[in-house]
Amino acid sequence: MSVTCRQCWIKGQNLGQISATIHPQQDTLMLTGGVIDTGNARLTAEGSWLHNRRENRTSLKGTLAGKDIGAAADYIGMDLPLRESPFHINYDLHWREAPWQPDIASLNGVLHSQLGKGKIDNISSGSAWRLLRLVSFDALLRKLQFDFSDTFGKGFYFDSIKGTAWLKDGTLHTNDLLVDGLEADIAMTGDVDLNRQRIDMQAVIAPEISATVGVATAFVINPVVGAAVFAASNVLAPLWKKLSLIRYHISGSLDEQKIQEVLRQPRGAEAKSN
Repeated sequence: MSVTCRQCWIKGQNLGQISATIHPQQDTLMLTGGVIDTGNARLTAEGSWLHNRRENRTSLKGTLAGKDIGAAADYIGMDLPLRESPFHINYDLHWREAPWQPDIASLNGVLHSQLGKGKIDNISSGSAWRLLRLVSFDALLRKLQFDFSDTFGKGFYFDSIKGTAWLKDGTLHTNDLLVDGLEADIAMTGDVDLNRQRIDMQAVIAPEISATVGVATAFVINPVVGAAVFAASNVLAPLWKKLSLIRYHISGSLDEQKIQEVLRQPRGAEAKSN
């Protein structure tokens, strides 16, 4: 079965152009050439749905891309403070149950995300879509806005956001999420348990008010995370070029997160330690 729709409406939402080809292979339905193009975002998909007496499993992979993530979210009615940023996401996911009934406890796969220059708006309002809360940008930036009131404005501007997330049995893990901001660089690593709606993340903040500092001096990392992981990571290399550095531990539920400062490397500390 081949489907082509130039202007598709589903439950009152105009999803734009949709096309796909579906064909059976024994007890599996195969999806090829899947495309949803709203004009603000383009989703591609291919995958399979295996359904028999022993197994019910869905696999999907593809890309999601657009020129402005804020406009794309607005188009489908999502509240997302990320604005004016081009985005490209590669996904490869699989779970038990049907395609329209994802089972979080069996959700596995990988997400590669890359956003271009943009801003995170309306930080002080606390208004954030669920996916943004998964990495606690909203709560974390409001914390920074309080600590660095002379540096941080109401919007947080960034040159890029990059990261990879792995999903295993409903738990999301990342160790290379990096926000290259104009006012600060932010690196995050840790886990989000989607089953229990709990978060356990480390965040390293390097405000743009500085010059250089040695790795050993700047970053006394929690042994659970491992200093070697950070020291060896080229992704986090920009953070070693900052004078001021703060580390936070983010824990708790996704709705009520606790942000605890566990390390602060002040300006001038390098000279004292040397």
